Amino acid sequence: MTVVDKSKLPTGLRVQMVWSPETNTDPEDRPIALVRDSKRFWISAIPMLIAFLAGSAIALLTTQRLLLIPLAGVLALSYQYGLRGRTGYYEVSEDGSLGEFLGLKTPLGLSAMRRAKA
Repeated sequence: MTVVDKSKLPTGLRVQMVWSPETNTDPEDRPIALVRDSKRFWISAIPMLIAFLAGSAIALLTTQRLLLIPLAGVLALSYQYGLRGRTGYYEVSEDGSLGEFLGLKTPLGLSAMRRAKA
């Protein structure tokens, strides 16, 4: 099984999960890693937390529920920002570095692989 070499990861990326192909599959099958862009995650978490706290205070202290609409927009935009960047599924190269970017959606055939926490 090829493991992701953390020394070869770009700064700010963190491997969350790795899937390796079963031993009886095609030798061309490569392990797949789910990678998170931790810098973008923390940058997006701050406005999400502020919007959540402000929304909770508005909901508890006032009857002006229309004030919650812009806060919901801030939550949605912050969440989308946190998902972008270099976050997604990558093939793992033979040398342990990240290979081809497979996208944000779960790749086909991932359920047939063995999962291991990175």
